[in-house]
Amino acid sequence: MSEEIKQSTAGFLVPEMALVRKVHTDDVFQWLAKGWADTKALKGVSMIYAALFLILGVFVSFGFYHLELPYLVLPSLSGFLLIGPALAVGFYEGSLRRQQGTPFQLGHAVFGFKRNTYSVMAMGIAQVFLFMVWIRLSFTLFAIAFPGVMPEWGPILDRAMSLEGLHFAFMITALGAVFAVIIFFSGAFSLPMMIDRKTVLIPAMLTSAYAIYLNFHVMILWAFLIVLLMFAGLVTGVGLILTFPLIGHATWHAYQQVLGSEN
Repeated sequence: MSEEIKQSTAGFLVPEMALVRKVHTDDVFQWLAKGWADTKALKGVSMIYAALFLILGVFVSFGFYHLELPYLVLPSLSGFLLIGPALAVGFYEGSLRRQQGTPFQLGHAVFGFKRNTYSVMAMGIAQVFLFMVWIRLSFTLFAIAFPGVMPEWGPILDRAMSLEGLHFAFMITALGAVFAVIIFFSGAFSLPMMIDRKTVLIPAMLTSAYAIYLNFHVMILWAFLIVLLMFAGLVTGVGLILTFPLIGHATWHAYQQVLGSEN
């Protein structure tokens, strides 16, 4: 390593942190505009790729319903935000291929992780593990908030607006916020880095967290817009086929400006 590179990375936990740039709130809307352009250009593949996960979400929700675990339907749907960054790898692949002028097909999206298989899979496993912990803790909070109540639709709806129901809503929201912060700091830019720079897991996560810290106010706006778009997609159901690709492609351009080659 040359002396100049050593000086540029001095004081950082990992060298990749030196790549982080400062951005502004106006840039967030540029990311969305570029993401929308990618979504329109790649809509045939991107929307089918998003539809695969929508179908999977419906399947999981019906599974919980038929297993008489209705209280887990909402946490499982909201938990989609926890594993969303790992699922969005296909969109990063699409945006990268569009920049390179190479074809983009469904197989490229599904197997986009192959650019950095072990690191992407490690990140995906970590996010799935957090998702499972989230589901388990949701069950625990339900038992605490509704002692002795069977987890069925009738009792849940009867107590939805009661004091204990409000306590449960507050606890589940607070818990979800903690999980969301962990995922956002560790995953906002780590997976695009893995795809673009072949960065391994820990340096990518540390760099992602540092990028958010350095651009905290901008990232608050970005996180708010992500949650808003994902919520709109989840509420409308089919809307997720549009909002998920938009966020995925926009995230690629956010990464490119903060850590990649875009100035």
